[in-house]
Amino acid sequence: MELIPEWAPNIHPILVHFPIAIILLAVLMDLLNFFLPDKWWDDLKSTILYSIGAVSGIAAYYTGTLAADSVFLPSGAQSVLNEHADWALWTVWFFGIYAVLRMLLHWYQKMDQQAVRIGLFALALPGVFFLYETGDHGAEMVFGFGAGTGQLIEQQSTASVPTDSLQQGESTFTVSDNGNWSWEVGPNGVSTLLSRFRWLEGSASELQPTVVNSGNNHLLKVSVDSTSNFFVGKDSLQNVQVDYYLDLSDFEGDISLVNHVQDAQNYDFVTLSSDGTVSQGRVSGGNREVFAEESYSASGILFIRTVGNGTHFRGYINKEMVVHGHGDAPEAGSVGLKLNGTGTILIDRLTLTQLN
Repeated sequence: MELIPEWAPNIHPILVHFPIAIILLAVLMDLLNFFLPDKWWDDLKSTILYSIGAVSGIAAYYTGTLAADSVFLPSGAQSVLNEHADWALWTVWFFGIYAVLRMLLHWYQKMDQQAVRIGLFALALPGVFFLYETGDHGAEMVFGFGAGTGQLIEQQSTASVPTDSLQQGESTFTVSDNGNWSWEVGPNGVSTLLSRFRWLEGSASELQPTVVNSGNNHLLKVSVDSTSNFFVGKDSLQNVQVDYYLDLSDFEGDISLVNHVQDAQNYDFVTLSSDGTVSQGRVSGGNREVFAEESYSASGILFIRTVGNGTHFRGYINKEMVVHGHGDAPEAGSVGLKLNGTGTILIDRLTLTQLN
């Protein structure tokens, strides 16, 4: 018998119901204990339930972090995932400390005092609210966005209808009235690069941008030498998801997908290195701090997604999360690319989505 059934993407949806049921049962029995005789139920039994609930909550939380790293999410679910994870962490801490407090009161024989029992019951109620919020956001991810079901739902709204569209032959840069934008490279992709991006290091001429054909697609080809080239969009954005479609087969070095860029010395990054490592972190005052680092293996046109949302930062390659770091919430800034190395890079498409 396999631990994880074939229908389950991971073990989290199996374990998550245990802390919910056990903690709610503990609270219910804690309330009934005011009216039941001790021979039927007592405070020690409630404490045991709270302790089991706290331990199962820890298991659910850590399997949840693994689940989040294994499931590809639509853009609308990114903020919901952050809320779900934050509420879950607060719930785990709350009931972990609460269970220890109850055990200490048993140890020092204080549980026979009615004021202590009433106070403990009242103290448990905020934890029930934390538990509710955790479950509510988890359910929204599954039933609202199809997370883990194999049927991802991308939320669309009337606000996403393009209101500013720059048509350049088959090259289209569309901007929605909610600030989202998408660039599909076409025959005149070079002019889009020059008009929509600004340079913090190097220059467009150093990249020698040209448009090349690949089947029915047009790709923007940029050539990189040993000098650094750093260009970003002109808008300042807070919580963002950026999708890049890039071919790095003929490039040796580091390519950084950057966001929250204040200047060349202050920005967040997801960096892919030709040695097969991907890192996520922040450059602050010119000092580089890595929040997460992993290895990856992929070739050809890569779909790379970077997410910077509050204190959570994620990087996906071909719909698989490869890095998930945490840091202080950044200030609003630009998004773009920083190139360090030699060779050529092919750009197929870039899409930016603002997150709630």
